[in-house]
Amino acid sequence: MNVDVEAVSIVLNNLSDIRLSGPPGQAEKNSPTWMMEVLPIQMERRADMDTGMRLKYHRLKKRFSMEETASGIITSKELKKIESGLKEPALKELEALCKKLEIPLAAKDNPIGKVLVKNFKNSLLHPQNKGKIMEHYADICNHPLLRADEDVELEFDIQQIRYFIITGDLESAENKIKEMDRFKEFMDQEQYYLYHKYNGNYNYILNDYETALKTYLIAEKIIPKSISPAEIGDLYYSIGISSNHCEEHELAFKYSELALKIYQQEFVPKRIVECHLNIAITHEHFGNYKLSLEHHKNALTIGSKLDIDILKFTTEYNVGYSNFIYQQYEEAIPHLNNALKYIPNEYLGDCISTYCLLIRSYLEIDDRVKAEKAVEEGTEKVKAKDLGLDSPANVAFRNVYMEFVALTYLLEGDEKGFEEILLNELVKTFEETNCFHDLGYYFGYLGNLYFRQERYKESAIMLEKSKDAYKAVLNIS
Repeated sequence: MNVDVEAVSIVLNNLSDIRLSGPPGQAEKNSPTWMMEVLPIQMERRADMDTGMRLKYHRLKKRFSMEETASGIITSKELKKIESGLKEPALKELEALCKKLEIPLAAKDNPIGKVLVKNFKNSLLHPQNKGKIMEHYADICNHPLLRADEDVELEFDIQQIRYFIITGDLESAENKIKEMDRFKEFMDQEQYYLYHKYNGNYNYILNDYETALKTYLIAEKIIPKSISPAEIGDLYYSIGISSNHCEEHELAFKYSELALKIYQQEFVPKRIVECHLNIAITHEHFGNYKLSLEHHKNALTIGSKLDIDILKFTTEYNVGYSNFIYQQYEEAIPHLNNALKYIPNEYLGDCISTYCLLIRSYLEIDDRVKAEKAVEEGTEKVKAKDLGLDSPANVAFRNVYMEFVALTYLLEGDEKGFEEILLNELVKTFEETNCFHDLGYYFGYLGNLYFRQERYKESAIMLEKSKDAYKAVLNIS
């Protein structure tokens, strides 16, 4: 599977990120925070790889059995003791074992290899240009000094997980994770930490937010003192966005605030913007709408000065969406139009979602002409892509597109078509994704439609459902 997505820099630009979900709740028995209490964590790990570990590492790397490696030199039982650190091999035995494994007698100092992997690691921390990262990787990936000693090799292999995630090669990322799982016992503290963190990144990209959060929290418990503030900030940010997905909103707020403080000290503008966005979304869950809008505006102010289109789209969309839910429709419209200027072509689902919100805003201020124009523009975007809506890969887009079609029917005067899509498609989607504000909005719209059609009993039912959905948003019992 190969997808074109920057996974480590997880921008809140997908539909599932920017929709409001249900009210914050206490940690359930099966929540990620609860699971942390029962997971064994290895807190202290080796500083250097001793003779026995080196032999075992290379034996496993070559997939040799203990019997095959020991044959003609020592017994398997003796090799097991050596690998476990219970016995030091005689010089002749060590020479013979190293010869069979095709490795030097002792680990060699490898300063150039260390610099190569350090520079590669730094290039992946806050990736801006995927093309340059891929060029960098192509230049070094076959360099012999990256395989000249065990620690550099382990570090490079672990960084490859992150590289494959950033470049969208999730199949290679999965294979590398499985490969490195065989070598966890040989990792030092920092390598062990990074392995867990990147594993969390991989699960996040697969939308397995609970596993991602659980893995990030393990990584936090084993952070070594050598980790840089920027790297810790990246972990805190990852915990924050995963927590919001898992409806662990207090956890999301705590870690997003911690990440923001680090990024302000380190001056990483892109991440400062993303932290403000996540904090804003968290405040929306708490019902702190004024504070939410302040953080959205902070994100917009900083993000507008950065030459990153997807970030500009995200900030403009979120400010527009916030204004919409606060019923400030005229204020929402210019931000949504700005968002459409910056949306990359590959983000069609987010593009159509923006058009849906724009159409709804125009309808609220009774500007049908501009609403119809937004429908025309959105329709052209969809036709240009020619996507198969029944494809499993396009499920998320199909859900957005159904809302767009429903609004199209509404503008065309096909109230029956609008009603059928809403009740047969959209309600289920909004319920599954905890989009209570959208549920409240559309139930209310349908209730008013039924009232105009003199279907008073059905109107009362829909308006009651609308009220219940808004209660869920506001966390009113």
